[in-house]
Amino acid sequence: MAKDTPREHRLLHMAAAASVLTALMLIAAKTVAWLLTGSVSLLASLVDSVMDSLASLINFFAIRYSLVPADNEHRFGHGKAEALAGLGQALFIAASSLFLIHQSVLKLLEPSPIEQSGVGISVMVFSIVLTFGLLLIQKYVVRETGSTAIEADSLHYLSDLAVNVGIIAVLALSQLGWLWLDGSVGLVIAIFILFSAWRIAWDACQLLLDREMPDDVRTRIAAIVSSHPQALGFHDLRTRQSGRTSFIQLHVDLDETLTLRQAHTLVCQIQDDIVSAFPNADVIIHQDPVAVGDRVPVEGD
Repeated sequence: MAKDTPREHRLLHMAAAASVLTALMLIAAKTVAWLLTGSVSLLASLVDSVMDSLASLINFFAIRYSLVPADNEHRFGHGKAEALAGLGQALFIAASSLFLIHQSVLKLLEPSPIEQSGVGISVMVFSIVLTFGLLLIQKYVVRETGSTAIEADSLHYLSDLAVNVGIIAVLALSQLGWLWLDGSVGLVIAIFILFSAWRIAWDACQLLLDREMPDDVRTRIAAIVSSHPQALGFHDLRTRQSGRTSFIQLHVDLDETLTLRQAHTLVCQIQDDIVSAFPNADVIIHQDPVAVGDRVPVEGD
């Protein structure tokens, strides 16, 4: 079983904590801005931040649990806690989008002027800067650890950048008499959030259902096996992802005249090469003897 390094643990905890702190700061700022402006677009952004904070808290505890080493009751580790966290986030996000759709429709039916738009614009600029900083942290952590929970969390904040820019436009144009724009943008944001929830739920479900890893991963594994001349072929390649751990299983065809020690040494070399290509991989290789005679070179010949 591949193990996460202490450095990865620190990075994951840092990213999760930064996400929670960012969400709380955005909630405070957007609450003040919404109360002063009455903008439904700002309300949409506020609700989105509330959902982000709940999702980030779920992530924080899910990541801590996923880092618990394998035990007698969970011999494959606890990595799927991250996929469960992603599924929980999707449910929260979907609920918030339905609430926003309702509020946006009400705003479209009864449009009203937006007050103190300058305050709202300032808060949105602050939100963009803060969110961009968090995204840089999350992108680095995902690249270093491959965490599915952090990657799902970053999707929320990435969408927030586009949303915040749209809200700035709404607050500015509302002063020109475009009162209908507030409700319309709020509705667009709500639908976009709902779509994001669907994507996160789909990805989480695929991880929980042990979907095969991408074709390029399987192709790379095939190339590694083929790089060993004594490996006559392979079959029954199965892969899946659980948190940051990749589980890889396959059968390798070997000359039946190889000794047990020779076959074991060869398989260990293949296994080491796969782990080198996929550092967090748990690899199991079954050896199948094949009758090919002298066509396969044997150590010591």
